[in-house]
Amino acid sequence: MNVVIAGGGMVGLTLGRLLRARGLEPVIIERMPGGAYIPRGYMLGFQGYEPLKEIGVLDEVWPEGREIAPQGSSAVAVCVEVGKVIHAIAHDLPVMYEHSVKELRFDDSGRVTGVVVEGPEGETEIPSDLVVACDGKQSRVRDMAGLEAVFTELPEAELGWMSTAPAETSFSMAYMSDGGHIGHLSWPQGSGGWRSCSKVGAEAALAPGLDAIKDMWSRLLPESSLGVHGLESIEQVRYSEPELLTTPEWWKPGVVLIGDSAHFFGPETGISSGIGLGDAHALAEAIAQNRDDPDAACSSYVTWRAPVVRPYEAMDPGRQRILVAGQQQPGPGEAWPPAD
Repeated sequence: MNVVIAGGGMVGLTLGRLLRARGLEPVIIERMPGGAYIPRGYMLGFQGYEPLKEIGVLDEVWPEGREIAPQGSSAVAVCVEVGKVIHAIAHDLPVMYEHSVKELRFDDSGRVTGVVVEGPEGETEIPSDLVVACDGKQSRVRDMAGLEAVFTELPEAELGWMSTAPAETSFSMAYMSDGGHIGHLSWPQGSGGWRSCSKVGAEAALAPGLDAIKDMWSRLLPESSLGVHGLESIEQVRYSEPELLTTPEWWKPGVVLIGDSAHFFGPETGISSGIGLGDAHALAEAIAQNRDDPDAACSSYVTWRAPVVRPYEAMDPGRQRILVAGQQQPGPGEAWPPAD
């Protein structure tokens, strides 16, 4: 089976390694230069342990992080600098860096039969039996294939930060009176935090200033104090308005969605990447068991993964708050931006 993987992030790279271990040679396409990534902490959940263990990466990256909720010889997750994971997976893996999928090719029946790839030296056409969309929440491949994406706005915005100072603990999270949440992650090289807040826009959310943000975070989540007080500039704080993503159908003849191209969860679930790694593991095995039939491989993949992924989508805490938004009020000192 000729497999083209559109997207060389963590999930796409893992799928590439898993397929090569099963005797296939997929083509991996990534728009970023080799070795490029956005520095940040990454919570590797238990859902991703098995695929990374199989490709020989888990034992390499585990000592580089901080365990979350240790339980005997394991932990529910480990927080590690994301570049250490990506570099370990990408080692010696052939990837077409600085290329992106410009078009999909279809036959008369509507089956996807290849991709047109654009790179520094122009366009190249690559035939395929199966194109795997690993190109993220705003997947262009998904859109070009005509697969529906359902975005759901959360009732609140998110205020977040990242510093180079590790916090006291690797992870903590608390809920507030209005059902909103505040949390932090910490890895050996730094910390990051997030909290729900009113949808007021970036200017208003950041207007109280860096000192007010530090004081608020330390008061509401004391475990994050060392990390948040490592902030040196308001530029290290961001405001965003997250959305949830679900896709009713994960495949059509010749193309399949996995990872963030297929589903994206709210920030407090902490499972998006781990679930994506599990997707890669299941798809690699489905392809290996149906080497001459991409449709059978995709059908098997959905049969295996839907019972895992769909309940997470249905139970996302963000979806529950959509139902009660505006019915509860923040407690004293919890509202952000602070009331005048």
